[in-house]
Amino acid sequence: MPRTRLIVAGWLALAVVLVPFLRPTPAHAKSWESDENNVILDIPEGAKAWDWLPFNAQWAAQGIVKGAKREPDKLKNGKPATGHGALMHLAVQDAPKDTSVADLAKNEDVRGFLLKRFRGTEGDVEVQEVTMGADGEYEHPAVALRTKGTSLNLKRQDAACEGILLATIARGKLVMMRLYAWPTEYDEEGLSVDINYMEGNALRLITAKEKKGKEMPKKAPPPDEGEEKGDEKREDEELEFQALRFKMTKDAKLDYEEITDEDKDFHVIFKVAGSDRMGSYRLWIYAPPNTQYQDGQQLPPPNLMKWIGPDWWQNFDNNHPKGELATWKWPKKPETKGAKTFLTIPFMEDEKNRDVVFKADKKRPAEASFVDMKKMGFVEKPKRNNIGKRGKASEAVRGCMSGKRPAGGFPDETVFRFAWRHREHSYRVFVTFAGEAYKKWGPAIRKTLESIEFDVKFKD
Repeated sequence: MPRTRLIVAGWLALAVVLVPFLRPTPAHAKSWESDENNVILDIPEGAKAWDWLPFNAQWAAQGIVKGAKREPDKLKNGKPATGHGALMHLAVQDAPKDTSVADLAKNEDVRGFLLKRFRGTEGDVEVQEVTMGADGEYEHPAVALRTKGTSLNLKRQDAACEGILLATIARGKLVMMRLYAWPTEYDEEGLSVDINYMEGNALRLITAKEKKGKEMPKKAPPPDEGEEKGDEKREDEELEFQALRFKMTKDAKLDYEEITDEDKDFHVIFKVAGSDRMGSYRLWIYAPPNTQYQDGQQLPPPNLMKWIGPDWWQNFDNNHPKGELATWKWPKKPETKGAKTFLTIPFMEDEKNRDVVFKADKKRPAEASFVDMKKMGFVEKPKRNNIGKRGKASEAVRGCMSGKRPAGGFPDETVFRFAWRHREHSYRVFVTFAGEAYKKWGPAIRKTLESIEFDVKFKD
C-alpha cells in the first residue's frame, strides 16, 4: 500500500489563496442545489467551462448523485486532445457506523473511491485535515486525499492522472467529491489548477447541523417531476431497427442514455436510464451477432444460458452479499391489450407477487447453474416464445433476482434479464430498478418491453 503522509490544514488555506492568482475565479458558475442530499455544488462556466454529465445508471452502486467533466477539443499547442480533461463525481452515502471525519482517510472504502481508478499505480497519498463550507461559513471539518498515477483518461487511454478526494460526514451522511485531471506535461490547459480550485470552492453543505425531532415523511415525486418548466409535453417514440427486423415504442417517460464506443464493442443497441431521489432504473438491449470471428477463427455463438445462469448468479451474489434474495412472479399475460410476448415485467406494486428464496440468515451456494437457478425459481423458460404478432424467438429465457446492496446509493435492487436467439443475432435485455424506481418508471418499462415486435416487414 502506498505510504500515507498527514499534512496540516494550513497548506489548503494557502492553496485557496493562491489559486485565484493562478487561474482567475470564474465569473459565473453553474450551480446545483439539492435539499435531499444537503449539498450545493458549483462547476465553472465560461471559456474553459465544465459540463454536467447525463445520469449514468451505474452510479447508483457507488452512491454517486452528480457528475461533471471538462473535455477540451484542442490543446494549447493546437493539437487535438486525446482524452485530456478533468472529471468530477459527487457521492452521498450512509456514513459508516461509529466513524468520525478523522477516520475517513484510513477507511478502505473511502480511499478506494479515489484510488481504484489508478489500479495500483498511484504514488504517495497525501492526507490533509481541511474545512469546507457549511451553514454559510467555511467551518465544517473534512479530509482531502491527493495522489498521482496512471489511469484511463476520457478516451479510455492510459495516461498520467492527478486525483483529489474531499470527504466529510454530516447529518449521518458520508459526502465525497472526487476529482481527476489528465493534463499535458506542463498543464498549459489549466486542468490540474481546475481541480485544485474546485476542491476548495465547488462543494458546500447546506447545513452541518444534525436533524432535531421527527421530520415529516417525504412525499413521492409526481410522475412528471424533473421536467423543466416550459418544456413541451413529450410523446412516445416509434423506433425501427430495420437491419434486425424489429421495432419498438419507447415510452415518453424514459430518457436515453448515451451509447459509448465501449458499449458498441459489446453490441449495445438501446439504452435508457434515469434517477431521482426515490430511485433509479435501467433498460439496455444487446444484440451480438451469432457468428463472430477473432484472429480469423470463428467463435462459438453467445452463450445465453451462461449469461442468465452461472455468470448472473456470481455477479448478483457478490453485489448483494447479505439479506434476503427474492424473485417476483411473472404475470400470466402482457398488460398491453392484444400484445403477444414473453417480454414483460411482474406487477411489483403487489407484495403478494414477491417470493423470498433465501432468507437473510440462510446460506447460499457459492455457484449455481441455470438448472439450479431454475429450481430455485430465479429463471425460467417461458411457455410461449412470441415477440409480437409474427415474431418467434428460439432458446427464450428470462429471470428475476431481488436483493440489497451493502452500502451506497439505493440498497433495494431488482434485476431482470431476458435472452433469446433470432436469425443472425442473439439478444440480451437487462432491466434494473433500484430504490422505489418501479413506482415511477415500472409501467413505462413494461409498456416499452411489450411493444417490441420481431419479424416485421418494413416498406422500402
